[in-house]
Amino acid sequence: MNPYSNDLRRKIVEADEKNDQSQRQVAELFGVSPATVRNLVRRKRETGSTDAFPPAGGKAPLLTETARQTVEQLIKEQNDATLAEICQRVKRKPRKKVSLATLSRWLPQLDLPRKKSRSTLGSETVRASSQRALSTSTR
Repeated sequence: MNPYSNDLRRKIVEADEKNDQSQRQVAELFGVSPATVRNLVRRKRETGSTDAFPPAGGKAPLLTETARQTVEQLIKEQNDATLAEICQRVKRKPRKKVSLATLSRWLPQLDLPRKKSRSTLGSETVRASSQRALSTSTR
């Protein structure tokens, strides 16, 4: 859920400051909860502003830039390595433990495909299913 706009926040506090209505009535008027009105009025009183806080930025990345370069180098050296093999090598070289999920999310950022491309053509002989093999046998 996105935070309420700063304009709406200011209107809610202005309506409450007029003292024509209770906080519950202001909440019903703007379609927010009474707790939201109380929190906005308290924030205005304590900080002088009702504006939303800036985004916190999220969790810091686990892998450093050197680990990224190591993964890129490992993939260039052996481009047919599986994700599990790359995880093991990253664990040895920069000594960082990396999960398969992290690596699979990370590959598109490195402009590398998640799946290996087929380097050889498929077999020209078509394998018959086990059901078909039973029906064509002599009885």
